[in-house]
Amino acid sequence: MSYRAPSPPSTGYNIIDIRGPLFGKNNAQDVAAIRPPSPQSSDNSEDAFNSSDLVNTILESLDEPVNHKSIPTYILYDKKGLQLFDQITQLDDEYYLTGAELDILIQKSEEIVDRLEDGSVIFELGAGALRKTQVILRAIEKKKVHVTYYALDLDQHELDKSLASLGEFQYVQLYGLLGTYDQGIPWISKNFTNSNIQKNFLWMGSSIGNQNRLESAMFLRKLQRMCMEPGDLFVIGFDKRNDPSKIELAYDDSHGVTREFIMNGLDHVNHIMGKDNFINRDDFDYHSVYQEKQGRHLSHYRALKDLVIQYKTPQKEYSIKIEKNELIHVEHSYKYSLDEIERILTAADLNMVNYWSDSKDQYRLVLAENRPFIFERNLEQIHQLLFPPKEIFDQEPINCHHCNEGQFDLTKAVENDESEPFGYALNKAWPIETLPSSHEWQELWKSWDVVTQHMLNHRTMLFERPIALRHPFIFYLGHIPAFLDIQLSRHLVDEELGSTNLTEPASFADIFERGIDPDMDDPTQCHPHSEVPTEESQWPSVDSILAYQKKIRQRLHRLLVFWESEAFKTQSSNWIDTRQRQARIVWMCFEHEAMHLETLLYMLIQSPNVLPPKGVALPSWKLLMRHNELPTLEPLTESPLIKLSGGTISLGHDDHESTDNNSKVHEFGWDNESPERQVSIDSFEIQTRPVTNGEYFQFLQETHSDLIPASWLKQDNQIFVKTVFGPCPLVYAQNWPVQTSYNEANAYAQHRGGRIPSEAEIVHFRDSVTTEKWANIGFENWSPTEVSNEKIHSLGDVWEWTSTLWDTYEGFETSQIYPGYSADFFDGKHHVVLGGSWATHPRIAERRSFRNWYQAGYPYVFSGFRLCH
Repeated sequence: MSYRAPSPPSTGYNIIDIRGPLFGKNNAQDVAAIRPPSPQSSDNSEDAFNSSDLVNTILESLDEPVNHKSIPTYILYDKKGLQLFDQITQLDDEYYLTGAELDILIQKSEEIVDRLEDGSVIFELGAGALRKTQVILRAIEKKKVHVTYYALDLDQHELDKSLASLGEFQYVQLYGLLGTYDQGIPWISKNFTNSNIQKNFLWMGSSIGNQNRLESAMFLRKLQRMCMEPGDLFVIGFDKRNDPSKIELAYDDSHGVTREFIMNGLDHVNHIMGKDNFINRDDFDYHSVYQEKQGRHLSHYRALKDLVIQYKTPQKEYSIKIEKNELIHVEHSYKYSLDEIERILTAADLNMVNYWSDSKDQYRLVLAENRPFIFERNLEQIHQLLFPPKEIFDQEPINCHHCNEGQFDLTKAVENDESEPFGYALNKAWPIETLPSSHEWQELWKSWDVVTQHMLNHRTMLFERPIALRHPFIFYLGHIPAFLDIQLSRHLVDEELGSTNLTEPASFADIFERGIDPDMDDPTQCHPHSEVPTEESQWPSVDSILAYQKKIRQRLHRLLVFWESEAFKTQSSNWIDTRQRQARIVWMCFEHEAMHLETLLYMLIQSPNVLPPKGVALPSWKLLMRHNELPTLEPLTESPLIKLSGGTISLGHDDHESTDNNSKVHEFGWDNESPERQVSIDSFEIQTRPVTNGEYFQFLQETHSDLIPASWLKQDNQIFVKTVFGPCPLVYAQNWPVQTSYNEANAYAQHRGGRIPSEAEIVHFRDSVTTEKWANIGFENWSPTEVSNEKIHSLGDVWEWTSTLWDTYEGFETSQIYPGYSADFFDGKHHVVLGGSWATHPRIAERRSFRNWYQAGYPYVFSGFRLCH
């Protein structure tokens, strides 16, 4: 087989055969450097099925017990199968998926193209007929963006036909990749290693639905790991959980095309096996069913009578018995809610940038990106999606092993692969609820490096103090590693590995141990803190601080690796029972760093010199500004209210430092979270969402007030909201939750005839409601996002002020390992804030008992508010 397969002349494209070992001798970027001439045309039809391995795969899939049999899905996609599927996609009145996706692309392709970098590469997985792709390519051509497009597909003839149909392009270079997904991913990984070239992936047609949810997460994760760099994009088509009758018709159309597509798979099996009568299609019919609870359509061959299939290979003689009415699995198609899409992407270490629905709201096209870091979140919900409880199969019974417990055949592989992001959710030997894993630490360090090494210009910004009540930026670069090192040594956390001396230079511990949070009314009043240099020349160099940081990270990493080995040996979480105090210190340092990450960000946003995060897609408002698309300023109408009954509310949790090493492992928390306590509240009404920038702007106009939040910027008589991407015009941010001080929030509340809710009221509200949208926490977005009156918003985007003063309470015990953490601020000037912002780590934001606090006049924190009555 030649490296380049034949293709028609003068159509401006090439097909690259990646099926065999020969592809390794060619460099894809050399191929793409010029537009090569097309090879001579050929009538030969070759596809990716030219392998004797397929014979064994088919035989092994069929030679199984009753109701355990299957036929590989890819047998559906021979030349005729691809042609039949193309016919299916044109049945817009019944098979709605293609038309819906095309509808989205016609309306939104320019938004996708706006994000493509000049010189970037596009890979389309399972390219098919390319009718929808043509819409994107024409938009690229219109915008004059130079890209190289690779269409990956199984059948050479169909690949030729599809690429030839596209015509000529001036800015788009066209290539076909002849091969399977499993051949395409390593080829891309091997040949596209330049991280400066943006790689973009298209996986449309709801092809993701042809894998179960675990397979989809693993496939996306594999591609993300092997092929993507921060800043690379992925466009994925997801069918929605539509009305069951609509889905059933889409997969068993009235014209019989889908039925013929499925039955043609048996003809293809005969071709592969080299026997026209290996399996007689007349002995089977098409069994089609949609299971609404699981959100999946299932396709089977149903035997019409008892059968015996005979086949002989050099290694074995097969006699396969098939019973009447037995189901042979061939395909499934999973449907997705928005929540399920978020879970799948998170499991694959991808972030959703945006999504679009068609005009009939049947289908979603999702734009995801590979970011520099990702925080694990909603682990329990993700685990339930990937490994559904077996009870759900009893609710929708079907006699097919592959559709029921057969899904879990992958479980063992996942459990044994610690590289998988959801592996720890299955690993019972690591107490993930208590102790951050090594993977979580690595991601936290990546996030810290993005902020401190890319968003903070070391040449010009180290000694900036955009918030006068805080140290210059350089302090925080040293504070985080110093705090970790001090705690590891002070509490002998890694004593079992040897020396617990402070990391050199030990003098850094004196400079960087503790920061400042002075009294706003009298800044000379401040809790105990480190004495820092007063002159720029007296500070350590940034290079020495980064070297210090590296050594301390290595110190902790050695400890975590040792603990992981202990967990592996015991195969249970018992190893931590005698190390609870040490584990608590490591947990404390993790959350300390996560909180300072957010602190550093709200400081950076106050600086006009902040740089945008590297490897993160621009927000939509930035793209709209390029096109001078300005919406009108129309604040939301007043938020709906929810009435909640009074009663006794539980706050906090039980976590006493004094019981470390004397109790079973449990959830850690700060001293102000323990013990669990009961608070009585009266009935009240509370807004379903936080107050927005637009509403607050309206308040300022009505009252002629000068209470402009520090989160805003007034420039040339225009209002902007400060973000890491630069000032955002108020019209784009009008429906984001406003970020204010408590005093500003309280002034708004009084004007509107409401009040700020108490801590117990906010907790009761969050306990009482459910929300569809995933909370914008943990850098899901790098700014607040829009809220609406149609959906309940209970967490994320901003912290929420409460009217509760930060103070001691019955049962409070000050921490012995961090004595001044809470008690230093029991001064009657601080208020409790709850929840979490877009920059809050999920470990913090998702813990019900977590409490934060700020001075009532402190205007810089990412905190908003809602009203209650």
